[in-house]
Amino acid sequence: MLLSISMAKKRKTRREKIIFQLKRQLAQKGTKLEPSQEAISPPKIIEPVMVPEIKKPDISALSLNLKLIKKDLLKTLILSLITFSLEAVLYLKLK
Repeated sequence: MLLSISMAKKRKTRREKIIFQLKRQLAQKGTKLEPSQEAISPPKIIEPVMVPEIKKPDISALSLNLKLIKKDLLKTLILSLITFSLEAVLYLKLK
């Protein structure tokens, strides 16, 4: 028993089918036939749709305000010093 495994055939497009059909008719009748307008017409051109650009928020105004940055850093420094000093006091008293 001999089995043959073949790959899938390439499908013919509608345009190719019409052309082959016209060629067969031409061979049978021996007269020149004009292909249909559907076979001759170029494919339709699809115009791309414009997608609106998303504007990114402007953060340059926020980063330029140095007074706010200095204020935040000062708060962080003070809170850190209070926390470390509290830990040191508790460590020394509970030791």
